[in-house]
Amino acid sequence: MNKFISKKYVDSAVVQKEIIKRLMDRLSFINFVPRKIVDLGSGVGLSTDSLLKIHPSAEFFMVDHSFDSLNFNILGDKNVTSVCANFKNIPFENSTFDFVFSSSALHWELDIQTSFKEIFRILKPGGLFLFSTYGPDTLIELRSAWAQIDKSKHVNDFYDMHDIGDLMQSLNFMDSVLDIEKIIIQYGEVVQLQKDLKNIGSKVLRNYDEKSSGISTSKMKAMYQEYENFRSKMGYLPATYEVIYGSAWKKMDNIIEYSK
Repeated sequence: MNKFISKKYVDSAVVQKEIIKRLMDRLSFINFVPRKIVDLGSGVGLSTDSLLKIHPSAEFFMVDHSFDSLNFNILGDKNVTSVCANFKNIPFENSTFDFVFSSSALHWELDIQTSFKEIFRILKPGGLFLFSTYGPDTLIELRSAWAQIDKSKHVNDFYDMHDIGDLMQSLNFMDSVLDIEKIIIQYGEVVQLQKDLKNIGSKVLRNYDEKSSGISTSKMKAMYQEYENFRSKMGYLPATYEVIYGSAWKKMDNIIEYSK
């Protein structure tokens, strides 16, 4: 990745930017002044930049699995520490952060139980966890179109909101709040959706394109034709994102600590 590719990510992250905006709206209603914040799955820093504007005096950390995304972030000379790591083994001590934030990234790890366990571990007692992730109906049109072509799984599975709620309760998160909405992006052609997903390094797809996946040109064209069944009267092809928003706190008197 370079600065040009970083710009391509920003330009293609239409849904991700809208979700960040909606999370910031939620954060504005929370009377909370954290001193130490980590942005999990920060990518090039879209969400980190928004958080910096709300909490400019906090100490910030960006965590992402992509070294290139961190290295070519959009933050310039802003004082943020970058850490390349996955969510299954977050390299911080227990009770490190007042605020753990994550937007459109938790689905990167198929083992979401371990990710949430790690988040609970690094969160200080009295700390806030605010996040968004994708639900099962994400890219349902693309999933349905491919289902008419073959039996392969082309779109990853996602956790249901109720499963996430049960998981948070089992980990002793306090005052958990979850809600869900659908955001529909309109495209002229399916190929533009695929380009956007590729540019953001999306983990919602099993395969990005025929060259990397081995999918034949004829299969790809057949999928495009099936997707046409979703074209609206206005002439657009929808791409649905089922977005799960969540927030929770770690109890002040919680004596349960999960070690690595």
